[in-house]
Amino acid sequence: MVSIPASSGNRPFTFKDALQGFLIHDDLPFASILDSERIREVFRKHKSLFGGIHETTLVLWAFLGQVLRDGKEASCQSAVGRIIAFLIRAGEAPPTADTGDYCKARAKLSEFAIKQICIELATDAERQVDTKQLWKNRNVYLVDGLTFQMPDTPKNQAAYPQHTAQKPGLGFPIARVTGLISLATGATMNMALGKYKGKGTGETSLFKQLFGSLKKGDVVVADRHYCSYWLICAVDADWSRCLLSKASSSAHGLSQRHSTGKVRSLHKLEKGARPEGMSKEEYDLLPKEITLREIRYVIEEPGRKQQPFVIVTTIVRC
Repeated sequence: MVSIPASSGNRPFTFKDALQGFLIHDDLPFASILDSERIREVFRKHKSLFGGIHETTLVLWAFLGQVLRDGKEASCQSAVGRIIAFLIRAGEAPPTADTGDYCKARAKLSEFAIKQICIELATDAERQVDTKQLWKNRNVYLVDGLTFQMPDTPKNQAAYPQHTAQKPGLGFPIARVTGLISLATGATMNMALGKYKGKGTGETSLFKQLFGSLKKGDVVVADRHYCSYWLICAVDADWSRCLLSKASSSAHGLSQRHSTGKVRSLHKLEKGARPEGMSKEEYDLLPKEITLREIRYVIEEPGRKQQPFVIVTTIVRC
């Protein structure tokens, strides 16, 4: 059993602290971080580059500033005000304070172009990570999912249905997203979007779409929702490794613990019945069982869970 001591009295670093470096600017904070040439190149590739006073780069910078703010500072009026301030400082003619043109331009931003820019920036950030910040010289990625609501438009309702507990027309469309996050930088390396319900729309199904972002030697950290024989085999097939929170032995086919000295305890996760959609040939190629190492620990901090956390991993030796 490993004990993690309580944190010191120093105030922990929060996401809000990280935002201050962007939000202390009076105009468009991302103008000095996100290169305009990159923006134009990516949006041109996706055939969604537009010009005018509210051109692509200005609108994207202003929109990102909205996302990071709250209250009145997140309004379109405030975003337009920051565009005006930015252009005046640059010695260019500013637009009027009317928000209509800005909102129309913002609606033209391609979500696929934005996603590509996010992935490129995350990849650039990870390339600059010092090897001292890596775990045993390996990249570690966190995977998790969430659902969110969207504006109630006919287009959104057709693609992302609302919750079944709500009457038609009275609920908001719901989507599910699963993301792969770098432990070293905190940046989202890739993400997969889908409906919040239906076949092939669960967190684990969306995660499979992200396998191409994993490289040999990477480590994946996930919660108990991902702790299954099939998913572990799929991740290991790409020469990555898993670190997973375990729910219960019976739920996942784990055998009794075997003491092995320094490795402490190992479990066998057995292959179940062939799942629907998997061919017999694919099923026969998989091992009858896989070996997992179990780790138990308690966080010694007031208000935290007192029962041991149970982690299983394909890393049987460190």
